Amino acid sequence: MDGMVVVNNAETYIASCLAGLGLIQIPAFDVKEHLAAGELVEVLQAWPVPSISVQLVYPHRRHLSRRLLAFSDWLTEVLKVAIG
Repeated sequence: MDGMVVVNNAETYIASCLAGLGLIQIPAFDVKEHLAAGELVEVLQAWPVPSISVQLVYPHRRHLSRRLLAFSDWLTEVLKVAIG
């Protein structure tokens, strides 16, 4: 669908919606504070968007680097908190 504004990051997407430029489709965790404050209102609740998977892709190696393992652990925790 064509729109008035085209953006490439979540913050600008949310700011556009807060400015009254239309509806957005974004993960709830990105706007939970705005929803709680009444700055945004959820619409079309009867038609939820199907969940999407998140994948961490890296080259197959027998011994993974400490950096990769640390990032994987961090990402897992971040997503657990974000999803609730």
